[in-house]
Amino acid sequence: MNKNTAYILIFHLSLLFFTGCCKKEKSLQDASNAYLKGDYKEASEIFIPKAKKGDAEAQVNIAFMYYCGLHVKQDFTEAANWYMKAAERNNANAQFGLATLYENGEGVEQDLEEAYFWYSLAEQQGDEDAKNSRIKLEERLPESDVSFLKERIKNWEPLIIKTGK
Repeated sequence: MNKNTAYILIFHLSLLFFTGCCKKEKSLQDASNAYLKGDYKEASEIFIPKAKKGDAEAQVNIAFMYYCGLHVKQDFTEAANWYMKAAERNNANAQFGLATLYENGEGVEQDLEEAYFWYSLAEQQGDEDAKNSRIKLEERLPESDVSFLKERIKNWEPLIIKTGK
């Protein structure tokens, strides 16, 4: 390749890059902006592929959209599935959301011990609402169950997924 051909190639590649002909992958920020504007269709179209690739932030957002029925059909079970994926990756918002589903029996069988477990993990990350909910549940659970759960919480480790980044 001669010098002029190289310059022309670089010019054309630069032109393609800067004019945006090559589609840039949309970011979580793009999804959040769409969500805040009420464009739930756009937000879900960005969140879902990222969630499927293991992005915990996308997972918790799409879970909330399923919970509320925002551009997707309201589905508590689907919300619970996405909350679980993000909660296992130590996302405090997902842990709180999942705990709430377990406490209320929405999308999962009601299980106060599971609710206590997930509220506790969110609380460890500074979530005050999770702390208040955990305290209320602790009053309702037998002391032996609480002791077992505290040991389970102490030994819990988040799931770590390599996303290829």
